[in-house]
Amino acid sequence: MKYCINCFAPLADDDDFCRKCGTKVEAFERISADESISLLNNIGNKYDEWVNLNNEIEQLEGELPLYQVPDKRPRYSAFRFFWPFLIYAQVAEVFVGIIFLIIAFSNGFADVELDTIRFYLYLFAFLAAGATLITGGVYATKKRYAKNLVLINAENDVVEKKRKIERRLGELMRKRNVLERELDQYNSCIPPAMRSSFHVKMLRACIENGEAKDLYEAVMLCHGKLNNLDQ
Repeated sequence: MKYCINCFAPLADDDDFCRKCGTKVEAFERISADESISLLNNIGNKYDEWVNLNNEIEQLEGELPLYQVPDKRPRYSAFRFFWPFLIYAQVAEVFVGIIFLIIAFSNGFADVELDTIRFYLYLFAFLAAGATLITGGVYATKKRYAKNLVLINAENDVVEKKRKIERRLGELMRKRNVLERELDQYNSCIPPAMRSSFHVKMLRACIENGEAKDLYEAVMLCHGKLNNLDQ
């Protein structure tokens, strides 16, 4: 008697579809024990490969969200490094004033008019503050460039890693699709409940132990064993 490879319901010889689940009845070519074992080895290797591919795909899909670059990318402004020089410029002006006071108290300006002293005081204070601010501007610009360059390089590394993961995912998915099409060829001889590496090894063991003469008998035998376990 024939059985449906999908639900194992009994089939009549002239049935084209299973009366229980509607699966199309395809001719099951009976092959020898050695050929069955060789076929199961091939199928088992493909299932193992499929599991490995699927695990790697899931791992990479889990890593992909870690390599996202925000739309609004943070950048350093020059003012962040420049503002202390505003204070330094005021300190420089005060320092110039102190120097002028010291000179004044030591009678260094005895023969100089007050307007002239005031002029040079403002001039040197302005030059000191200006030099400080120019130095601060140069420093802040260089500092901003260096800091932003670090950020840009880090973002480029993230983008490159993301691209590598996406390329690898594409390769793995193509391999998995090809493998799944190859495994579809065995759907007529391996029921859905047994399409795994574990069940393929179980089928092979039935044949190697002499419990079944070929793949068809091994499928029916293992189906019965699995039913007994469920019960």
